[in-house]
Amino acid sequence: MTPPPVGTTPPPGPLPEGQSRDRILAEVGRALDVVPEGTTVLVALSGGPDSTALAYLTAEARPDLQLVLGHVRHGLRDDREDVRVVTDHARFLGARLEVAEVVVRPTGEGVEAAARAHRYAALRRQAREAGAAFVLLGHTAEDQAETVLMRLARGTGVPGLGGMAVNRGGLLRPMLRLRRSDVRRFVVHEGLAAVEDPMNRDRTFTRTIARSEVLPVLARLGPDPVAALARLADVARDDADKLDLDASQVLVGIVRRYGPVWLLRRDDLDGLHPAIANRVVRDVVSHARGTDDPPSASQVARVLSLEAGAAADLPGVSATAGGGWLAIGPQDLVEAPDVPLAVPGRTRWGPGRVDVVAIDESSARPADRQLALDLGERWSPPDVEVPPGLVPPGGRDELGRVVLGEVHVPELVVRARRPGDRIRTGGGTRKLQDVLVDAGVPRLIRDLVPLVAHGDRVLWVPGIAVDAAALAAGRRSPRLLLHLAG
Repeated sequence: MTPPPVGTTPPPGPLPEGQSRDRILAEVGRALDVVPEGTTVLVALSGGPDSTALAYLTAEARPDLQLVLGHVRHGLRDDREDVRVVTDHARFLGARLEVAEVVVRPTGEGVEAAARAHRYAALRRQAREAGAAFVLLGHTAEDQAETVLMRLARGTGVPGLGGMAVNRGGLLRPMLRLRRSDVRRFVVHEGLAAVEDPMNRDRTFTRTIARSEVLPVLARLGPDPVAALARLADVARDDADKLDLDASQVLVGIVRRYGPVWLLRRDDLDGLHPAIANRVVRDVVSHARGTDDPPSASQVARVLSLEAGAAADLPGVSATAGGGWLAIGPQDLVEAPDVPLAVPGRTRWGPGRVDVVAIDESSARPADRQLALDLGERWSPPDVEVPPGLVPPGGRDELGRVVLGEVHVPELVVRARRPGDRIRTGGGTRKLQDVLVDAGVPRLIRDLVPLVAHGDRVLWVPGIAVDAAALAAGRRSPRLLLHLAG
């Protein structure tokens, strides 16, 4: 994320009330400057006054854009009049209208949050299908102030105080610096039909409470609380963006991947400023679960506070601490079948996203083998460099490569560990579980580490351990070289 040069962005906060039609149109045009000429955009059109104003202002400010209107029916009330109004607007503007119907199933966060999630998902789907690069939303400065208030009530950090951005993730809000009264005056003066959602007056909804009860009380404490809250959002968002940039640069240097699991050294995290550490963990959780929805501040705190040996389940991911590592990855890993080891050849181990390469004495060129036989020398396995990062955390790089003696090649398999697996080490036969724990291999990746086995006999756990007898035989009479490759 590259910040814009100082002086190229407007000052924090919204425009004062009472803007002229020309000034309103100019503000929308300024916000739309980021959209390349001739681009297809999807305007979210509910039929209410704010989205109606946005559709007409966009059409006038940027006649070069290809407008598609997106309407979402939530099924929470009789909205036939809404559909009639948006259909008329689409006809007048000469724009294509896409109508989506969604079923809102309330979650623990309530009907408002569920409806919003379904609406945004439907709009993004409509945009993809229409080939639209942006989704335009009709939020105003009052919507920004209400959003900040609601997040304050739930408990939020600096990112939450930042409210809504004018442009982020393909969502563009060209009227975010305009006042609701100015936008609605535009609708009235233009003679545009608009519908009012009666749910906007329902005082069981938090946004309605913020609008009709909290903002009027704040107005008694200071003039224009909408402007104050919107300025707070702009300043907080700038601060959050800078911290996010710093965190992303730190993350690149300290994060490690093993298969689908993201790993952070505890010492690296402990050496960071809390503001950066929080963001690093937040970003890793988001990446690990593959969504744009970041974890809450309390969820990040749970992960950071994990003691060695502890675990935490978050929506979509699990986090564990141990061996000096913080590991974050999927909660349910798909069980992988045994894979016959290709000898000679390369065997892909999908769970850990790593290859096991096997080279045996028959892999040498015939001339080399004949020469060796003539001189009475044994086969010398080639030197192989194992790329860094392929050995699991807690392992030793030198064990990413091993030479074994005589083995039953056709029966070798690459597989995941099984309950009761044991391996013969120099100190005796040990449970594989104990070997992994003692090595400090994070719990989340223990089932992702490949094993090379012959039946129930575990011969090699790359980076972790090797069967002592097979290793000794390999030193006496090398027959098979195994190593990791990316």
